[in-house]
Amino acid sequence: MTAEEVGARLRRLRAERGLTQRALAEPHYTAAYVSSVETGARTPSGDALRHFAEQLGIDADELLGGTSPRDVVRLDLDLALAASDLLDGVDASVRLRRIARRAERMGRRRQAGLAWLWLARFASGDARAKLVTAAESAFTSDVPPYRGLVVPLRAAVLTDWGEPHYAMHLLQTCHDDLMRDGYPHPLLLLTLRAHLADGHLRLGNLAQAAPFADDALRLARGRDDVLSELIAYQLDLCRSLLADEHFTDAASAVAIAHDLLHERALRPSIARCLLVRARVRPSGALADLLAAREATEPGDTRAITLELAEVSRREGRLDEALAFLSEIEVDCDDPLAAAVRYQLGALAVSRGDASSAEAELSQAIDLATRLDARDVLVRSLDHAGTLLMSQGRLSEAADLLREGLLKLGAEQES
Repeated sequence: MTAEEVGARLRRLRAERGLTQRALAEPHYTAAYVSSVETGARTPSGDALRHFAEQLGIDADELLGGTSPRDVVRLDLDLALAASDLLDGVDASVRLRRIARRAERMGRRRQAGLAWLWLARFASGDARAKLVTAAESAFTSDVPPYRGLVVPLRAAVLTDWGEPHYAMHLLQTCHDDLMRDGYPHPLLLLTLRAHLADGHLRLGNLAQAAPFADDALRLARGRDDVLSELIAYQLDLCRSLLADEHFTDAASAVAIAHDLLHERALRPSIARCLLVRARVRPSGALADLLAAREATEPGDTRAITLELAEVSRREGRLDEALAFLSEIEVDCDDPLAAAVRYQLGALAVSRGDASSAEAELSQAIDLATRLDARDVLVRSLDHAGTLLMSQGRLSEAADLLREGLLKLGAEQES
């Protein structure tokens, strides 16, 4: 900075604190000396700069226009507060864009990358792709764990583009590279393993999803409400430490808050991990499904409730199964309509209500045929055929299965 710029900055900071030139100068300098520095007539010595900075309550670097520890912590804190609002459903996109630009002006590429990353999490389509690219650019020279934070979002972009297998390759490669190179960052490992479990589940690879789901669930720290409470504590702690000028401790507190925020953003993928574990570990399936339903996105709630009904029925909790089914609202064109009817029919069989079972399974077969729900059609035909045979209605059972095979053949041809 030039002498004039240093002087102007000194004058502004002094005025902001309500100090006179004499108060700033004493006891080592005079008001006239301060005046000459503020007008740019004199360049302050190193000792004078340190004295002025101490009087102003800042670092000498900040006085010279550099970034102070306070500014960095404040940036991290503002970023954490905006991310927290975003997770709570508050639109913080404008604030995050401003924070990203502010971080770039300060030369803090990591914070800029994190801001772009948060924006990308809640974007879609071309907008998300551009934000992911901005985050990747910001993290180019950063350490592997921070570069790795972008990989799940790049994988999401690839999946949107119809390349789910390449997305899985990208996630697996990042995970393996981190372990090989000695960067087992717990948050990033949790993130990658949760996304790998989620991706394998969506591709129908339950056996491959299971170990990643188990590993992710071991690393996860708690439910959404627990994480929210811990985040609030860390942010309050950061504010207090910042006010008391304990900058190093404040930076540690806000860093912990950032890790917790990133974990909280993983809750939908953690819900999918619980879903995987419920399907491979029947003994704890009810508890895992209930936890998954609490953590999942609204659009997946009904499907998990349907699984809860099926598991409850298999365990003989028939009233609970009926209660779960009663929670699911569907109309005749809903993709879940056939599955709900099938579950109602299977539940009626378990209750020994043959007439209700036959009516519900008949509706399930009709809906599954119309909605092209092949899996539900197969299960409904099997249950209905077994029910008819148990009543000695062998001819009707044979006709039903014959018609069912024709329907399945027609679906296969179409």
